[in-house]
Amino acid sequence: MRRSKSSVLFLQETHFRASNFPNLSFTYYSQWFHRGSPSSNSKGISIGLHKNCPFPLTSQLCDVEGRYIMIKGTIGQHLYTFINVYAPNVNQNKRLKNILHIADSFREGTTILGGDFNLMLNPLLDTSTNKSVHSQKALRSLTLCLAQSHLIEIRRTLHPDSREYTFFSQVHGSYPRLDYLFISKEHFQLCSRSDVGSIILSDHAPVFVDLAAPQAHTSYRKWRRNEQLLG
Repeated sequence: MRRSKSSVLFLQETHFRASNFPNLSFTYYSQWFHRGSPSSNSKGISIGLHKNCPFPLTSQLCDVEGRYIMIKGTIGQHLYTFINVYAPNVNQNKRLKNILHIADSFREGTTILGGDFNLMLNPLLDTSTNKSVHSQKALRSLTLCLAQSHLIEIRRTLHPDSREYTFFSQVHGSYPRLDYLFISKEHFQLCSRSDVGSIILSDHAPVFVDLAAPQAHTSYRKWRRNEQLLG
């Protein structure tokens, strides 16, 4: 995380229980927000902020099962909402649309929404097999919901024809792209770069996004769980 020089980190599948969050005393990341399931350590999400990125919190909203965490606050004089999502591996479409509905009532300012969706929004480009177990009707419905929430998928918009993948499925022997980052439509012009890292320490690849804030340049990078750092 230190080498990434990221200002904001999104982590999913942290395996933290709601009653047993660790004391992450990283020198470079001093502010953390966690959410986990009260009954299982199979879920869990976290948002971490760099010590050089002060973030006075104004509001937060979390899922009791550890599927999403939403925080709202300021960086400099600008208002941001960060939303980290870890979708289940069943009923993803329904759950993601429910999260978007909740987010629409919560978010203000520049919104960054990202995480592990556990599905491919565009099977023709987001999987090596060009196939999906989800119906086209369900995917179109979710895509419409994202558009109605005025959220733009950063990587696909900057690179319309790219075929980078973020996960390897041993069960299906394929590479899908399950991890996404979105930004509020009116702030997309702040996006300058998006990259997909390598699948090394985790079973997912990290996704990186660089944003130019109104007063200063700030980088937001979304990471999957890093077992070496968090274990």
